[in-house]
Amino acid sequence: MKERLRALDPYLMGPILVLMFMGTLTIYSASRGTVQSSIWLKQSLWNAIGFGLMIFVSRVRPNRVFNWSAGFYIAGVILLLAVLVPGIGKAIGGSKRWILIAGQTFQPSELMKWLALLFVAHRLGAKPPDYLRPMELLGIAMLVVFPMLLVLKQPDLGMAVSFLPVLILIPLIKGLRARWVALGLVLVSAFGVFAWHKVLKPYQKQRVLTFLNPDEDLQGKGYQINQSRIAIGAGGFFGQGFTAGSQTQLNFLPVKTTDFVFSVWAEERGFLGVLMALGLFGMVLNRILEIGRMAKTNSESYFCVGAACLLGLHVFVNVGMVVGILPNKGIVLPFFSAGGSSTLSYFLGLGIIMGVYYRAKLK
Repeated sequence: MKERLRALDPYLMGPILVLMFMGTLTIYSASRGTVQSSIWLKQSLWNAIGFGLMIFVSRVRPNRVFNWSAGFYIAGVILLLAVLVPGIGKAIGGSKRWILIAGQTFQPSELMKWLALLFVAHRLGAKPPDYLRPMELLGIAMLVVFPMLLVLKQPDLGMAVSFLPVLILIPLIKGLRARWVALGLVLVSAFGVFAWHKVLKPYQKQRVLTFLNPDEDLQGKGYQINQSRIAIGAGGFFGQGFTAGSQTQLNFLPVKTTDFVFSVWAEERGFLGVLMALGLFGMVLNRILEIGRMAKTNSESYFCVGAACLLGLHVFVNVGMVVGILPNKGIVLPFFSAGGSSTLSYFLGLGIIMGVYYRAKLK
């Protein structure tokens, strides 16, 4: 066991453990006195299982993990397709995103974004950047676009957005030449217009409209963002204290154990607590990038860069959502929000990163 623990980077593991502890305390406070009052115990169990998964994966040689990436990718796509099959996929709240396994719901899209990153990093690392032709890059891009379309079919726009860092990684590896940037902007703009008219559901369009004018319907469509802002503002500089947030404890704050869990933290811990949490996230992202620089292969380095982008996007979108500067996308906050599928997927990604660190340390 000691040998397995040596594979873990203390400079990455330290802030993650603190974030997990902070998240569990926040979930406990948010669920206190509700029908979900025991959800913090369930999340603690998921954290423990995820930690064990990370230790196991960290001891597997990274080259083996990358060599198996095609099989992992195919398995992930099969799971996404299975979600859409009647009788297999489970619908909750009008969306079919889950599979029921042993009495527990599992969301394959949470796992798929990491498997797509793994496969893309492997394909990009197989050749030097100068040898990647446009058609090869297009083929690699389709490896990301295909699962994104399956996720949009569920529908889950927020999760589909989570695949964007993997797409962004491709032109970064190729080199940000002016024509690539211009082409990317044109394609994104064209897809945005197409998505608004043909892809987005009415409720998703309403989220964008509510974001643009949150004060139009404070008791209706703008209720969630309005209550979140009130909770954050009520936290002041030092916060109202553990289990003492009025918006949280009086149940004005919606989905407070998942999407808006950071609002609970901000209300209870205040501005100083927010700075502390964001600082810890910054330490995690910085250390992942440092491990990427230490990596022995391009594939390992690309995976670390993509992982940092993926985690950074989740933090940016979730925090931006709760303060009202971004639309409500339903993206959870890593190591804070309750959820078994997301927790296990994060630790799977961290396990690969820890494996890269351990391999680099053996130089």
